[in-house]
Amino acid sequence: MDRPQGRLNGRVAVVTGGTKGIGQGIVLRFIKEGASVVYCSRTAENDAENRVLLAAIQGAAARAHFIAADVGDRQQMRELVETAAHRFGRLDIVVNNAQGIAPLRGIEEKPDSDYAMTLATGFYHSLWTTQAAVPHMRRAGGGRIINFSSHWNIWGQPYSSDYNIVKAANEALTRSAAREFGADNITVNCIIPAGASYAYGVWKRMNPSPAAETERTVPMRRMGDCERDIAGAVLGLVSQNGRFITGQVFCVDGGTWAAAPVQQHEAGTDIHEGRQQRATAVA
Repeated sequence: MDRPQGRLNGRVAVVTGGTKGIGQGIVLRFIKEGASVVYCSRTAENDAENRVLLAAIQGAAARAHFIAADVGDRQQMRELVETAAHRFGRLDIVVNNAQGIAPLRGIEEKPDSDYAMTLATGFYHSLWTTQAAVPHMRRAGGGRIINFSSHWNIWGQPYSSDYNIVKAANEALTRSAAREFGADNITVNCIIPAGASYAYGVWKRMNPSPAAETERTVPMRRMGDCERDIAGAVLGLVSQNGRFITGQVFCVDGGTWAAAPVQQHEAGTDIHEGRQQRATAVA
């Protein structure tokens, strides 16, 4: 692991979906770099692994705070942001990592509820945290917002039109927010990762041979480590090194975008293994 350099000392961050995969990697990397982090998942049980990992990091107990929250709920997202600002006295960074994923279905069969759920837990949650965070960032003299997109959006992944649409919306939100908040010294960028995420791990266990073939087509012959590779890129953008980078969409993927290895799923696959998401009505 890279030696921590205190690049986030004194900074306060919110990370959604911070207990598994990429979100977990970001939480751990931020804590090691000196940040205070408020992160969420839907249940306290989801935080069990993080509690063990954080206990091994000196000083983490005082700087890491978990909240059970549904990212598809506007009020809970606003409360997540407010908790971070009030608990630690400021807010500098928001990473919108969480995303609900519906079972994969063709466009003709996909119900409206799937589109509603993926929009609420992906696009709207990014919008709600941004809206709540910007006033705090202005008071702090600036801030960093990171959204997430996906190769599936680029490739038009079959049976995932709802997810693809949400990721395209996150890219558009990134560019719009960068234009609107740049004068406030708030940067907004978007990551397209190819990481060993929770969802990828589920698919790999279901399809070991296709997964091995997918990884062989990646120029670097592997998926990115969530803490070292994906969180490392996020760290660069939210640290002082990223102070003049905004409105950009970055592939942090070992060259995956160039090779375009499409994960071939069967219709009806549930890569979240029954971890049900609920659709929240959007007013």
